[in-house]
Amino acid sequence: MKKTVLSLIGVAAAASAVCFYYPTTSDAPAIQVPSQQDTKVDTYSSRDTFDYFLSGLGEADLETLKTHFNTYNAGQPEAYQLDNDLFERFIQYRAALSNLNPGNRHPLNTESLQRLNDQVMQTQSAFFSAEEQQRLFGEENMQRQLALRQLELKDHIINQDDYYNAWEQEINTLPPVMQQSYRNAAVLSQLQATNSLEEQDRYLKQQALVGPEAADRLVALRKTREAFQTKLEHYFQQRDAILTDNNLAKEQEQQALNELRQTLFTASQIRRVQALESIRDTQLVAKSQ
Repeated sequence: MKKTVLSLIGVAAAASAVCFYYPTTSDAPAIQVPSQQDTKVDTYSSRDTFDYFLSGLGEADLETLKTHFNTYNAGQPEAYQLDNDLFERFIQYRAALSNLNPGNRHPLNTESLQRLNDQVMQTQSAFFSAEEQQRLFGEENMQRQLALRQLELKDHIINQDDYYNAWEQEINTLPPVMQQSYRNAAVLSQLQATNSLEEQDRYLKQQALVGPEAADRLVALRKTREAFQTKLEHYFQQRDAILTDNNLAKEQEQQALNELRQTLFTASQIRRVQALESIRDTQLVAKSQ
């Protein structure tokens, strides 16, 4: 439970950046576990490098991974070497995370998640200076705080327009590089919320959100989906009749189904229809048991 909660709020993710590397000679010291053999060390930041080596846990024990890191680090130019003590404290910090307790309230709510976040921040402070915290966890902490703020707004603001306005103000406090991705997510959320509106109100709301051309494309897409769904329902009715026709041999049955698909659907849609058939058949079998 603890591990699940920590992963949900982005606390203890062990990131491993995968990219091609140039193979080393056979007598080079080993610094990678087998699953890392076709990758190179992630050097984007000290946090990424730490996570890269610790991602091998499970294929090798912790002491081996420490040796891999120390060997790699010692081979770097002095100006690019990382702090060995910082790496050791990072390991201790990650171990301490496993002892955090979000409480026994089920399901977890904003209050319990806030309490867990406070524990995470206190744990960071126990191992790292303020500058180190910002360097290692700055963006992660900001995203977690923002997620909690979003939950608080949803808990206390009933009117959707008021909620989106308040959320937009929160987004405005972010660094510019992060603002666009959050705005895109917010627009998608608002578009989904329009699905319950009447046709004209939905179009006007979507037009206000994304402009007239995009709103027209959404209308066309919705009509295409509705047309496909109507055909699909008709197809399943006809298919059921074919499958329950005892006068048809197996080959005749299959030929009839193929002809029915080709009559109703385009070539690009048939594979999707066959996948939906499989899902539907599985659900019907489960219901009958």
